Amino acid sequence: MPSVAIYEFEFTKPGLPEKTPLDSEGDDIRLITIVPIAPDVPKTEPIECFLSEYCLNDEHFTAAYRRYLGDAAASGAPDDPERRLHRRTSGHALGNWIQISRFGDQVETNEPECRYEWGDYLALSYTWGDPSDLREITVNGQPLLVTENLEACLRVLRSKKYTQHGWRFWIDAICINQKDIVERAGQVKRMREIYTRAWTPIIWIGEEENGSREALDLIVTLASEYASRDGVEKLTSTLHRNAEYFGVGRWRALNNIVCRRYWRRLWILQEVALGRYTTPVLCGEKTLCWGQFARAFGVLKKTDEVINIYITNELKEASLPFDPVIWTNLGTVQEIQFHQDSHLNDKRIHTFRLINVSRSVLSTDPRDKVYGLLSLMDESIAALIKPDYTDSVENVYRSFALATIRATGSLDVVRHCVSTEGSDSPSWVPSLAAEPTGDAFTLRDDSFTTNGLSSASISTMSNSDLLSCRGFIADRIDGLGCMWSRNWDPGSVLQTQSTLDPYGTFEAAQEAIWKSLVACHANPTEYLEADYGSLLATPALAKADLPEQTPLKDLVASFIFDWCVQYLAGDAEFRVGGRRLKDYWWKEVLPEQIDVVHLRDALMQRDRINLSRRLFTTNMGYVGMAPERVERGDAVAVLFGCSMPIVLRQSKD
Repeated sequence: MPSVAIYEFEFTKPGLPEKTPLDSEGDDIRLITIVPIAPDVPKTEPIECFLSEYCLNDEHFTAAYRRYLGDAAASGAPDDPERRLHRRTSGHALGNWIQISRFGDQVETNEPECRYEWGDYLALSYTWGDPSDLREITVNGQPLLVTENLEACLRVLRSKKYTQHGWRFWIDAICINQKDIVERAGQVKRMREIYTRAWTPIIWIGEEENGSREALDLIVTLASEYASRDGVEKLTSTLHRNAEYFGVGRWRALNNIVCRRYWRRLWILQEVALGRYTTPVLCGEKTLCWGQFARAFGVLKKTDEVINIYITNELKEASLPFDPVIWTNLGTVQEIQFHQDSHLNDKRIHTFRLINVSRSVLSTDPRDKVYGLLSLMDESIAALIKPDYTDSVENVYRSFALATIRATGSLDVVRHCVSTEGSDSPSWVPSLAAEPTGDAFTLRDDSFTTNGLSSASISTMSNSDLLSCRGFIADRIDGLGCMWSRNWDPGSVLQTQSTLDPYGTFEAAQEAIWKSLVACHANPTEYLEADYGSLLATPALAKADLPEQTPLKDLVASFIFDWCVQYLAGDAEFRVGGRRLKDYWWKEVLPEQIDVVHLRDALMQRDRINLSRRLFTTNMGYVGMAPERVERGDAVAVLFGCSMPIVLRQSKD
């Protein structure tokens, strides 16, 4: 077939044009060409686009691109999907050809050669915005209503150099018939192909507003000067000496950027993860790269002082409320960067990470909590899932859980099931629609194995919510430590009854305690043994006379440190192995014994693990962390095919 098919159709208002459904198994996609405007034309001029169908089949590669691929093969280089999909301009990293502006400084770069005879395309990542706030644009000579946010993006894109040179765009709201659920389902399965075959995704986070120019300037600074291993200590020390070092209002402006709705959109997880460090990020007319956002947001994620002191104070001064969504969005960006690194290095992404992050983002259709992540799932799991927007949400989640178990031979999916009280879903099916509660045991990818190399042995009955599996009861819950949800009140402790000590020595029991506090298997590091154990030194450090204006003194004055001290105080009388928890604390500590960077990492890890969790002991004397909902007498079970023990309670039904 020809590489380009121009559409001639009638448009319906409001909505999308009537068009022949795309073949989900074919090589054709629809792309739009944005008609550029001359510099002297008013920016208020109506937006005009052309929608056409293009073929991504290899037979439409240009002769130059064929030679490029042929040269790679002739040189004996192994088949490299990245090299094959992305033709790079010599001497320029992918993405550098797009015009990068750092606050007015225009950087001229070379534009790459197009890969196809018909040209090339970029895939837009954006949020639709308010569906009731619509603007009219022209597509193929016919009017089409789009959201205000998309219209603002198109207005900016049409003045860009790459648009003026005829580069095309894939935009879901225009290129997919959203009213045709069959086509929508088919195109959802192709998202990985669409975004990886695009020259690059291009991100639109919205227009310039609320000091965004100053915020972007601060993002560049944080990414370039404070993203090193000791960058957080350097940043907090700088701010302690001069709270206005970066200028007044900059932190409030950055907060506005981090809290934008874009970061909570489910579809960006795969759209950005399938890009790379140099993926352009547009905020109005200004452009940075994704890597700068990821590094800057990573700095904020590692410290609580900036958010709880400097951002909060500037919001208060402007009589603005603090929005805790900032923590969620920072975590989402961190997860996207992890997935992007995994994709570029061809590493398998563990399903549980997708489960966790899906709960923190928003989707209009809850079924997209599964369908919107297919591009990031293990291919063996994705192959068992066929998007069907006529299916119930409950059945979509059930099918996802079964597909995960069958494809992986693992029951790890049950580690992420929250309480199903009041729900129609089976207890073994994770609810992806739920906001994160901390109930899911969200620990490291390759968790320790409790049952050797055994695989899950399951069976289900047709139209039944029962899952039959094999395993054994290893122990039962005895004591329960103080509760995060009750501000670590000592009154929430359910004291241990058993006096057994299975660890043998004081040092072994002490190690088991601090490893439980940080879920030691979540962050294996060479310094774990030496420095994460210093969590038990925090009560002594809180009382120590430390030199002023030192990194350790600054850390001891932080919220994250104080929260740890409060938590340990709440569990001070909780008994482990016949001793009180405070008996395991360090009795004295010297500043030179503490690596500040490692201790901060440990404090951040403890804070994350403790969210909605509490210490517990078992009848046999073991210690660990479990969701707050556990009760004395609950069974600690080992299920064959599950890498962690599971707390079970017999159903009243």
